[in-house]
Amino acid sequence: MSLTPTALERDAIDVVVFDAMGVLYSSADDVGELLAPYLRDHGCVLDRGEIARLYEECSLGTLSSTDFWAAAGASGASDEEYCRHHRLTEGVVALLAELDATGVRLACLSNDVSEWSKLLRERFGLSEYITDWFIRGDIGVRKPVPEAFATLSRRLDVIPERILLIDDREANVDAARTAGLQALRFGSPALSTMDQLRQELRPW
Repeated sequence: MSLTPTALERDAIDVVVFDAMGVLYSSADDVGELLAPYLRDHGCVLDRGEIARLYEECSLGTLSSTDFWAAAGASGASDEEYCRHHRLTEGVVALLAELDATGVRLACLSNDVSEWSKLLRERFGLSEYITDWFIRGDIGVRKPVPEAFATLSRRLDVIPERILLIDDREANVDAARTAGLQALRFGSPALSTMDQLRQELRPW
């Protein structure tokens, strides 16, 4: 069943699934805003298309992060240093804590690089609230491919209709609804802050 954002069946939600970039973390275009400038600062001369291609391989898990830095020609670059450039979206920890206190299960479905995802969740302590992490490099598929949502549902052992996805990309939200999930688009004019998202999710 495809639901509009105003028709959430909150009583039927077992798991709230957050996207990473643009939802948990403030940068929605991490490749353009963070990765490319970081590579340039470390001597990379590749164009944006080549950087995107290498990132694609790395996020799929076919290229390790160590090999990614080498292939990009980024001298002295490291996972730890790069991840320090990421910032949490304002208010996200408070929202996660509030949802966690209700007993609802929290998860993350992200197209991120596995190594970077682990460093970021550890750095910000997000695993205190989010118990299930489904990262593209680990599960082998990416949003908005339907198999990404099927894998999510299967591994959570929850039917799609009882999962709520919060994502900043319209294509991912549309694909999730087609797959039977409930979904909200974070970053839309009416849902651009964590406070607005908190109000949308109440009462829980």
